[in-house]
Amino acid sequence: MNENNLDQSELDREMILDLFYTTNGNLDEINRTIDEKLKIKGFRKITLFEEFVKNRLAVNPHIFKMPKMEVSTIECIYLCQYTAIKDIEVLDLRKNYVGDEGVEAIALSPLLSKLRELDLRNNGITRLGAKMLAESKTLECLEKIDLRLNKLGKRWEEKFNEAGNFKKLNHIKTI
Repeated sequence: MNENNLDQSELDREMILDLFYTTNGNLDEINRTIDEKLKIKGFRKITLFEEFVKNRLAVNPHIFKMPKMEVSTIECIYLCQYTAIKDIEVLDLRKNYVGDEGVEAIALSPLLSKLRELDLRNNGITRLGAKMLAESKTLECLEKIDLRLNKLGKRWEEKFNEAGNFKKLNHIKTI
């Protein structure tokens, strides 16, 4: 078969078959090689991320924790539109790459209206992201928020209270 006529799925099958034969069927070696190929591109397929989300929600639909999982801005935006998160009360995305755009998605997502606890430590969030979060009208059930290890100062703790959007907020950390 001419390689120019192969579609992407056939190329993927050929690559995996080749990996299977060159590693003598060693699944650990095959997975390690595939992970290295994905690492070069710098991102994972959204379908893989969706599997992470499904598996975590299957364990507990009210608590969603993905700390230190290299969650990107795009994945965070996808998560905030994923209808199965509608019952989440605790969202832990610390030590990821959410950034200001990911925070904006969280702040605007009507699916997170039941959210009580939000942990966004160490995510590269600036005052722009904090401002969007403080102005959120959809996170009114929020009781606890942790924004430490971002690019924010202590003053943001006061700004959240001054915004008046979080009547139940009793625990906030920014530094």
